[in-house]
Amino acid sequence: MSQAVTVRSISLVSLGGVLGSLLRFSIGEVLTDSRNATLIANLLGVALSTLLHVLMERRGTTNQRHFLLPGFCAGLTTFSALALLTLEPSDGGAMYLSITVIASLAIIAILMPIARKVIAVR
Repeated sequence: MSQAVTVRSISLVSLGGVLGSLLRFSIGEVLTDSRNATLIANLLGVALSTLLHVLMERRGTTNQRHFLLPGFCAGLTTFSALALLTLEPSDGGAMYLSITVIASLAIIAILMPIARKVIAVR
């Protein structure tokens, strides 16, 4: 990999990550309950990354992939907040983790076949 590609990739991932993080922050500002904000951000990130994965696989460029998947979607989602909220057993941490994982898998199971039917191969 050339240095120019590396610098470009790092820049695109960084820019996407900033924008995803800003959306994540905005969701937290609108939904003041951190559990709901984290759940919504993570599920939105799963849905977007599922659709974008198929789109990038079929039509995307390397630059678009870097900006959208490890950039924007990774900036939007947050495993650290999920882990922290899971470690609060008195607040139903295990149930919170279960809901997040089951809902994430359901989103992927529903959206992946739809995306594969709707998004044509170039």
